[in-house]
Amino acid sequence: MNLTKTPDEVCDVREAQLSDVPQVVGVHLASFQNFFLTFLGRSFLEHLYHEIAEEPGGVFLIATSPEQAVIGFAAGVPHLPNFYRRLIKEKWLTFGSASVRAALLRPSIIPRLGRALRAPEQARQASCPAALMSIAVAPEAKGMGVGKKLIARFLQDMAHRGVQKICLTTDLENNAATIGFYEGLGFSKSGEFQTQEGRWLCEYVIDTPQE
Repeated sequence: MNLTKTPDEVCDVREAQLSDVPQVVGVHLASFQNFFLTFLGRSFLEHLYHEIAEEPGGVFLIATSPEQAVIGFAAGVPHLPNFYRRLIKEKWLTFGSASVRAALLRPSIIPRLGRALRAPEQARQASCPAALMSIAVAPEAKGMGVGKKLIARFLQDMAHRGVQKICLTTDLENNAATIGFYEGLGFSKSGEFQTQEGRWLCEYVIDTPQE
């Protein structure tokens, strides 16, 4: 890609379709190579993004190259506790089956999978219910403004759904570039916390644009 192009020339942003999910998962796997969700595998991730796409009021956007390849995405829901509650109630067997292979390969993750059942309770402790759950840009498209374009459209679409504030969590340690990206876009840190695995995370919030 040409680094001299503007974000509008590099990509288009549109709502994701279910047929886009496999490419979205490909970008996720390339962007989050050492993360827990990635270890759970492609099948688990495809189910997850499928559910986000189907969530009422959710915003699931993709950035596509001039060749129509997915080079980035942003996904979130207006009420994260309700989203997790629905998955646990209605889709526990689907996600449990998708996790079996990962659990067999690494039995040590089984307690962490069990703690996922408490996700609705943990989500209720956030500063607001609406959440940007995941955003990623393909490695070959980084530094071209794709992420900024996705965030701007994500906040705008959430505002149109009546959402006034968005939360996200990201790693606190060894994550200066990502933190700088969010702070540069106007996100403000609202707290820090440590997971049971010892991972330090920070929460950021931002108001959606109001007309």
